[in-house]
Amino acid sequence: MTFDRLSNDAPVTPSDPAPAASDASDAGNDAIGKTQAEALVGLEPIRMEDAPRITAAAEAAGAVSWSHFFPYLYLSGRQTSSRRILHEFVEDSALVYRIERKNGKERLTLLLTPFPFSPAALQRARERMWLFNGRRGARIIRMQQSEALLVARAGFEIHHHSDEYIYGAEAVLQQQGSSFATLRRKIARYAGGIASVRPYQAGDEPACRALLDAWRTELREMGVKIGPYYRYTRACLAEHDTFATSQLVGQVVEVEGAVAAFSFGGGITTSHASIFITVSDRRHPGLAYFQRRSLIEGLSNYRYFNDFNDSNRTGLRQMKRSFRPVQMHSLFVARRG
Repeated sequence: MTFDRLSNDAPVTPSDPAPAASDASDAGNDAIGKTQAEALVGLEPIRMEDAPRITAAAEAAGAVSWSHFFPYLYLSGRQTSSRRILHEFVEDSALVYRIERKNGKERLTLLLTPFPFSPAALQRARERMWLFNGRRGARIIRMQQSEALLVARAGFEIHHHSDEYIYGAEAVLQQQGSSFATLRRKIARYAGGIASVRPYQAGDEPACRALLDAWRTELREMGVKIGPYYRYTRACLAEHDTFATSQLVGQVVEVEGAVAAFSFGGGITTSHASIFITVSDRRHPGLAYFQRRSLIEGLSNYRYFNDFNDSNRTGLRQMKRSFRPVQMHSLFVARRG
């Protein structure tokens, strides 16, 4: 059974039963590898030339999720020994897949629900995942709350994963009322010329890399894992210039003349932007508040900013709440056996 013979509307099961353990052999492994290769026919890495079409798909879907930001998809798509990102289009819907290796086995999942949502696109993704994964079924890693009911109707089990913080730009910049008292106080620490903000340049990479390494080391010592964030942040520092300014904006914050923070962000759609990367020197209390507000101010064309979730970290949660989000956008995971 080849992928070309999979229909867009017929129920799908893995092409062949799994071999018994007693019959495991090189020939059996080759057969599994061939089936998995068939499941990947037509999938491609995300390239820079894919930006217009993926961004248009996000716009058509009314995407608000941090994970729909094209630079994130592009930079996180760097192949490693344990992870790959691939994509395809079914008509006008974008499908972004992740292949991850754990305990010597690879699994194909959807990183995002097809966007804009299409039953035919979701069916195609299910077929690919079932062919690749065999009896392990299909999974969607991140699903916007607006898509949950549609995916549930397709037979998936839906579970809440986390909540993203979405800020209103106007409210954050004006900081009116007692509810913004904490934010005003934190930012005031860096008023009066102590801190300066300027665009990120290629020559800033060594200083920002050193700051990133120190930041990661300190978090590790606190028992905090940052996962792939470190890898795609390094890639962003190195490849910032390959993006148009309409796609990605970088800022550097200097405190008393030394690089103390850097930020990257840009548009998810014409209304929503991503606070993509924020790294700051933890020896400067409150600088994380200042750099976020500075990035929002610098990206003045957007009404809303998605600052992802809080990773269940108390300090990060307190900081993000001080921006008084206008929405806590729920993310879900979905599974179908």
